[in-house]
Amino acid sequence: MDRIDLYFEIASNIYSVLLTLIVSFFYMVWVRPFLLKRRTAWLCGATYAVVMEILIIIPVNMTEMVAYGLVVMSVFLVMCLFDRGNVGQKFFLTITFFCLRWQSFLIQASVGNEFYLLQYKIEESLLGSVNDKDIVWLGRYLVQCILDILLVIGVMGSSVRLMLWAYGVRREDMKGRELLILLVPSVSGVFTYEVLKHYEKIYERDSGKYVLGIYGYHDWLMLLYSVICFMTIFVMTYVFRQWQNEREEDKQREVFSRQVQDLESHIGEVERLYRDMRSLRHDMGNHLMTLEQLYGAGEYEQAEKYVGTLKREMQNVSLDVTSGNPVTDIILSGRKKEMEDKGIRFECDFHYPQTGGINAFDMSIILNNALSNAIEAIEREQTTTTDNDTLQKNIVQDDISLSSHRVKNMYIIEVSNPYKGELSVDVISGLPGTSKTGDGHGFGLANIRHVARKYYGDMEIGKEMREGESYCVLRVMLQLAG
Repeated sequence: MDRIDLYFEIASNIYSVLLTLIVSFFYMVWVRPFLLKRRTAWLCGATYAVVMEILIIIPVNMTEMVAYGLVVMSVFLVMCLFDRGNVGQKFFLTITFFCLRWQSFLIQASVGNEFYLLQYKIEESLLGSVNDKDIVWLGRYLVQCILDILLVIGVMGSSVRLMLWAYGVRREDMKGRELLILLVPSVSGVFTYEVLKHYEKIYERDSGKYVLGIYGYHDWLMLLYSVICFMTIFVMTYVFRQWQNEREEDKQREVFSRQVQDLESHIGEVERLYRDMRSLRHDMGNHLMTLEQLYGAGEYEQAEKYVGTLKREMQNVSLDVTSGNPVTDIILSGRKKEMEDKGIRFECDFHYPQTGGINAFDMSIILNNALSNAIEAIEREQTTTTDNDTLQKNIVQDDISLSSHRVKNMYIIEVSNPYKGELSVDVISGLPGTSKTGDGHGFGLANIRHVARKYYGDMEIGKEMREGESYCVLRVMLQLAG
C-alpha cells in the first residue's frame, strides 16, 4: 500500500466515524425531551455509535436493512431498559428517527454527487495536463467528505428540529391505533428507499454501469423523493398532534362544563339554605312565643320535644364548614360529608380571602379537584391485596388536611393526604402521571395549575414525611390583587 492509498484509508475511516458520531448525537437530541434522565439519552446515542462501529469493523454477511434493523432494536431495548413506560412512544421515536436518518443521507448523497460532478468537470478543465493526479484525487475526496459531513449536520439537524416542533415535547403513552397512524409514513419511506436501492444495484450488476452515469437526472429524482417522504412524515405528525390537542381541549372544556354545572348546583344549594334561614328567622318569634306558652303551662315534656324539633331544623339550614364564602362553605361541607361516609377524617383550616379579587368559581375548581384527587388516592391505598388474594381495608387511619394562609400578597392553599406509592412526575408537564382511564381523567391538576397561573401563581406537588408517615402534599399559590 503506497502513501496515497494510506491517506485515503485514514480519511475514509475518520469520515465513517464522524458520520456515526453525528447521527448518534442527533439521536440523543431527538429522544432527550421524552426521557426522564439526560444520561439515558446519552446512553442511547452511545449504543447507536458502538453497535454501528462493531458492524463496520466486523464484516457480517447481512443486508443494509437487516444491519440497521439490528441497530434500531439495540437502541430501542436500551431506551426501554433504562426508562420504563411509554413503550409505544419510544418505538415511534426510534423508527421515525431512522427513517429521517435514511432520508437525510439520501439528500446528502444526491446533492453531494451533483457537487462532485461539477467539481470534477472544473478540475478537468483546469488541471487536465497535470501528470501526478493522486494529490488532486485525494484533495477532491477530502473536500467531498467535508461537504458530506456539513450536509448531514444541516439536513439531520433541520429534520430533528422540525419534527420536534411538529410532534411536541411531552411524554405520553401511545395506543396501538395512534402508533400505527404515525408509523405508516416512516415505515413506507424506509421500505421504498430499500426497494429503490435494490433495483439500482440490480441495474449496475447487470449492465456494469452506474445508473447516474447514464441518467443524469437520477439524483434529482432521489432528492425529490426524499423531500416528499420527509414532508409526508412531517405533515402526518403535525396533523396528528393538532388532532390530539383538539381532543384534549374538548375534554378540558367538558371538564369545565361539568364544574360549571357543579358550581350552579352549589349556588342553588346556597340560595335554598338562605331561604330556609330567612324563613326560620322570620318564624323565630312565633317559636319563642310557643315555647313561653308551653313552659308557662307547665308542659315541660312538650317544650323539650319542641326544642328538639327546632334544633333539627336549625341543623338542616346550617353548614358543617364555615370558610367565609357561601360557595366554598357548600363545597367543603359536601366534601366533608362524602369523607365521613367513606371513613376518612377531614381536617379543615381553610379561610376564603376576603380581599384580593379571587373568583369563587376559580376557587371551586381548585378545591373540588384537589379534594377529589386526595379522596381517590386514599381509596386506592385503602384497598390492598392480602396473601389469599382477598381485598381488605388497611387498619391505618386516613385523613385529609386542607389549610390556607397568607404571606404578604401570596395566598397559599395546601392539601395533604397519606401516600405510600411512588410519585412519578413528568419532566415536560411537571405534573404526576395518572393511572385513571377514560375521558376527563388526568385534567384535575392541569386545571388547578391553569387557575393558579391565571392569578400569577403556580402549584407544586410532592411527597413529605410528617410524624413518620409519608404524605402527598399539594400547594397552590395565588397572587392577591392590591
